[in-house]
Amino acid sequence: MNEFKGIYIHPDLVHFVAEWCSVKYAFYVKDIMDSIDKKVHEKLDEEELEDTVENAKPLFEEEVGKMCEKQLEHEREIYYGYRDSPYELDQWEQEDLKREFREYELAKIAFEAAEKKLKVWGRFVKKYCE
Repeated sequence: MNEFKGIYIHPDLVHFVAEWCSVKYAFYVKDIMDSIDKKVHEKLDEEELEDTVENAKPLFEEEVGKMCEKQLEHEREIYYGYRDSPYELDQWEQEDLKREFREYELAKIAFEAAEKKLKVWGRFVKKYCE
């Protein structure tokens, strides 16, 4: 499912996509959307505002922002002691990544050289090595 992460879909299609992922996930999405809708309508009633898109949109964005903050705090708690940030690499992790990427590139070059040698030996490889 990560291949679709961050892709925009029309709000009317959210439940279809959630159901396509899994029925269990669809119920989670439904619960989240219902809780946001309930909170937005409660605030509209408190402030005695008309139920229109113009009035509801800022309240909706505020509620989603609160949920995002809670989720980020939860992620920080999970990663505490393991990583400074789930979204960025620290200096040592960056160095490790660069080193491992260089090793990968060198291994890829060595593999390509070995493939060229095997092509030269072609028919003998099939006869003597298989």
